[in-house]
Amino acid sequence: MRVSLFESTQSGFQWVADRVWKVEHAFERANAANKKATSTRMRIFAVLCGLAFAYVILMLFAARASLSGSPGNMAALTGAPNARASLVDRNGQLLATDVKDYNLFVDPTDMTAEDRVLVRQALMQIFPNLPREDIARVFTSGKRMLLTTNLKASERERILNYGLPGVSFEGQLVRDYPLAETGAAYIGMTQRGGDGLSGAEKALQHDIRQAALNNQPVVLAMDLRIQGALENELRAMAVDQKAEDAIGIVTNVRTGEILAMASWPEFDLNKPGSYDEQAKRNHAAVDRYELGSIFKAVSVGIGLDTGTASMNSIYDVRQPLVVGGRKIHDDHAANAIIGLEDVFIKSSNIGTGQLALASGAGNFTRYYEALGLFRSADTELTEPAAPLYPKKWTDLSLVQTAFGQGMAITPLSFAEAIGPLLNGGYRRPLTIRKYDGTSPIGGTRVFSAATSRTMLDLMRSNVVKGTGGRANAPGLRVGGKTGTAQKPENGRYLNNRVSSFAGVFPTDGALDGDRYLVLVIVDSPQGGSMSNGSKMGGMVAAPVVGRVIDRVAPFLGVQRKEDKFTMAQWDMAPVAPEDVTGEE
Repeated sequence: MRVSLFESTQSGFQWVADRVWKVEHAFERANAANKKATSTRMRIFAVLCGLAFAYVILMLFAARASLSGSPGNMAALTGAPNARASLVDRNGQLLATDVKDYNLFVDPTDMTAEDRVLVRQALMQIFPNLPREDIARVFTSGKRMLLTTNLKASERERILNYGLPGVSFEGQLVRDYPLAETGAAYIGMTQRGGDGLSGAEKALQHDIRQAALNNQPVVLAMDLRIQGALENELRAMAVDQKAEDAIGIVTNVRTGEILAMASWPEFDLNKPGSYDEQAKRNHAAVDRYELGSIFKAVSVGIGLDTGTASMNSIYDVRQPLVVGGRKIHDDHAANAIIGLEDVFIKSSNIGTGQLALASGAGNFTRYYEALGLFRSADTELTEPAAPLYPKKWTDLSLVQTAFGQGMAITPLSFAEAIGPLLNGGYRRPLTIRKYDGTSPIGGTRVFSAATSRTMLDLMRSNVVKGTGGRANAPGLRVGGKTGTAQKPENGRYLNNRVSSFAGVFPTDGALDGDRYLVLVIVDSPQGGSMSNGSKMGGMVAAPVVGRVIDRVAPFLGVQRKEDKFTMAQWDMAPVAPEDVTGEE
C-alpha cells in the first residue's frame, strides 16, 4: 500500500524520538558511572548528528515516493525486487512500463446474511463473464477467497464505488504494454511481474533493472512511426496472400540500429496466454530460410571484391550450367551472352554460378565467415538461431549457395550480412539500443568502398529497369534485389515459395552517411489480389518495401530528388564504380 508523506513523517518522528530517549538514558548511565561529562557529551552530540542526517535522508525518500505517481518508480524506491524500467522508442514514446494490477478477494465472514445476497448479486453484474459457480463458491467457503485477478486501477476504483462489504484488493506489479500488438516480437515479454522472456525485455534485462533504480527509461533503437508503417504494410500483404508468416526489418546500415522489426502473425503482449508458442515466435530471429535470389547481392559483391568479376565481365547463359551432375537453369532465360549487370538485374542463376566457380569456394567461404553467415546474428537479442550450411564445400554446394539455395539463415543474419555492401564495406553488429550519436561506431571491413558503391548502383539499376521495379518510390533513389525461393522439405524442393525483397535507400550520397535497409520476406504466399495472383518476390515483397519507404522517408529526413538513374541518357551508359576518397 502506498504510504503518504504525512504517514512517513509521523513514523520518522517516532523513530527519532525513540533514539533520543535512548541517548538520554545513555547520558544518565554515564553520570551514574562517574564518567567524564565532556567526553560523554561529545559522543552523544556525534550520535545525534548521525541520527539527524539519517532522518533527513529518510524524509527525502518518503517525499519522493509520495510525490511520484508512477508505480514503477514506487517499486524502485521501495526496493521491490521485480521493478523494471519503462521501455521507450528512440523518440521517447512509451512501449512498456510497470503498472499495479489488483487481485480481488471476497470474505463472506465480513458480511451479514443480508449483505451476502446483495454482494453476490452485485458481483454477478460487475463480472458477467465470470462463471456463476466461481462466485457461488466464495460465499459458501466460509473464508476469505480469491475471486479474480489482473484488475486495472480503474476497475478497482469502479468496484470500490459500490461500497461492497467483505470485498478487498491486493496489488502487485505487472508489465503493461500500451500498444498491445505493435512491436510485440521486438519488445518481447516478461514472466508475470518477473524476468524477461524474449525480445528487448530479455536481452536488456540488466539495463532495465538498473535503470529502474535510477527512475530512468531504457531507450530502444526502434522508431515507433517506422514500426507502425512496416507492420501495417506487411500485414496487408500477408493477409491478402494467406501467407504462413511474414517478416519485415528496417535498419540503419551506418549504425546497425534496428529501427523496426515486424513478425506476422502478430500477438497481444498483454494477453500472451491467448496464443500458442508458434504465434509468439520472432520469425525474424528464429526462423531460417533459403532466401533465394536476394542472396545474389552477396555473391556478386564477393566476385567484385575479389577481382574475379567486374562490370566488364561477360557470361554465357545460353545453356544450363552443369555442376556435380545437376543442371542449373534460369527462371528468366536470357538465352544470350550477358554482362554482370544483366546477371544481377535479370537474376541469372547460370551467370551467378559461373561467377562463384570463378571466385572459388575458398574465397566465398572466407567472405561468408567475415559476414557472420556461419553463426547466429550478432545482436543483443537472445533468440537468433544459428544457420544451416553445407558441411562440405563442393562445386555444387558453392553454386547453390551463391544463388540462394543450400544455406538456411535467419532474416536478421541476412540483414547483418548485406549491410557491408551498403555502408562502404563494414560489417557492424545489429543493435536494439539507440545509438548515442557520439561514441565511435565499430565495425570490421569486409568489402572495399568501390565494391560497396558498385553494388548500390547495381541495386538501383535493378529497381529502375530490372525485377525490382515495384519497389520504386518517386525521388527516393531506391535500390534492391528480388528473391523467390522454393521451400525445401524432406530433401526436395516443393511448390511453396519464400518471396523476398531487400531494398535500400537512398543509393546515392556519401558511403558513410545514413542509409536504410528495408527487408521483407513472405513465407508461402498463395497469390493474392494485391500481386495479381503472382507469388514472385518482385510482385509480393517488392511493393511492400516501396510503400514502406514512401511512408517513412520523411521521418528519416530523406529528401526526394532526381538521380543519375532517372536521366534520359543513363540507360545507354554502364554502371561504373565510383571513386571514393578518404576510404581504405
